[in-house]
Amino acid sequence: MSRRHDSLIPLSHQHQHALALAVIIRRRFGIGKGEQAWREEQVEKIQKAWRAELQGHFEVEEGLLFPEMERCLGKIRLVEELLRDHASLRGLIKLLGTSAEYALLDGFGALLEAHVHKEERELFREFEKKMPAAEARKLGREIDARLAKVCPGL
Repeated sequence: MSRRHDSLIPLSHQHQHALALAVIIRRRFGIGKGEQAWREEQVEKIQKAWRAELQGHFEVEEGLLFPEMERCLGKIRLVEELLRDHASLRGLIKLLGTSAEYALLDGFGALLEAHVHKEERELFREFEKKMPAAEARKLGREIDARLAKVCPGL
């Protein structure tokens, strides 16, 4: 990922963690311990990442970043798609609570990876090109403060 605007760096760091999780799933890292054990371990990792970071990350994007970008820049078509991704990922998290099937793990990993790339390559570039500097700095301070509340372990 390229160097981000300072206001987006905390979210980009979390994106790196999400991408690492998606790569572990896609490449089946650690599967040598047995398929069932590996699948169960991945579900546990996903649920832990959800509680520690992803859930709060989504809250900050939905409650702060997306609305503030649209307030400053007008309606952003991509935001609707990102919100649908969030809803789909939440649904997969719930399903993973009842099943550790490869299809669910693969679906979660693929959607998470694609979602992060959309935010980094499209939404964040839009922010960096068009967001007024004063608004970007103010938003960055608020992103930091909210992430500290919803993801205190970071």
